[in-house]
Amino acid sequence: MIAFTICSNNYLSKARVLVNSIKKKSEAVVYLFLADQKSNKINYEQLGFDKILTPDQLKIPNLQWQLENYNIVEFNTAIKGAAFNYLFEYTDAQTIYYFDPDIKVYQSLNNFEKFWKKKSILLTPHILKPVPFDGLFPQENLFLNHGIYNLGFLGLKRSEISEKFLHWWCERLNEKCIIDLKEGYFTDQIWLNLVPSLFKEVLVIDHPGFNAAYWNLHDRTIHLEAGKFMVNTTEDLFFYHFSSFDKKLEQLMPRADGRFTFQNRPEMKSLYLDYLNDINYHSNVSYESVKYYNSSYPIPKKVPSLITRLLAKISREIKMKI
Repeated sequence: MIAFTICSNNYLSKARVLVNSIKKKSEAVVYLFLADQKSNKINYEQLGFDKILTPDQLKIPNLQWQLENYNIVEFNTAIKGAAFNYLFEYTDAQTIYYFDPDIKVYQSLNNFEKFWKKKSILLTPHILKPVPFDGLFPQENLFLNHGIYNLGFLGLKRSEISEKFLHWWCERLNEKCIIDLKEGYFTDQIWLNLVPSLFKEVLVIDHPGFNAAYWNLHDRTIHLEAGKFMVNTTEDLFFYHFSSFDKKLEQLMPRADGRFTFQNRPEMKSLYLDYLNDINYHSNVSYESVKYYNSSYPIPKKVPSLITRLLAKISREIKMKI
């Protein structure tokens, strides 16, 4: 069993919390795929990972193009498929789990095994119940635009199905791991909408303790009981996704029109305070100040001149009339 995460240098304090949370509960080997170049300001051996790899060690056919054209979010997500491929090729792991770096794990990874039910691909949906139609953030259109399943977590078993899935996914991530909602693209995540219908050995896990996050607090409550975080009163919290985490603990959600706050969900404060303490403990280096690829990438795109844009617009209008 192997777990891994992907991040650039600026997210390493969160990645340290993740690896520490896994190592406390499991004996799993944990990899870091650094979506960045190594910095002489950072002692990577002290991060807690069993192995750290950089993008040039992966078999990415158009790596230079990706560096020049993908922004930091797109690139971090684009190499996920290649990281899975690397681990299946160069290790004997039968089960591989990916976690976003801003996740904290509360259970042993051994306890994840009971959820597989002889499947090859394990997904977690953003929500398990309908969202209140109250105009507050988030609404269900967020998931229709960004993906039904949250790719902060993905589990794969070694199988022919997983191999076919990775080939299909990587082919798309090579150039279409982009953020363009008008064209129907959102990084690596939107593609997974198709996976349950294209690849038959897929399990969509419906346990509320998996991938709990601010966007699904309408269908789950989290409280501390005897030193242990529980979900919906009786279920174990497996992992929480601290996306858009506010270090000042002023906002539970990243927008002012968010449905929940620490005022109307005060029980969430203990979970977030616990995570903040972990972040502060592992922030002995100013990781956030380390520039992504030393500001070398992506290559800024030239903005067409006004005349060029006007000519292109006229050309489009002429074609529409023809």
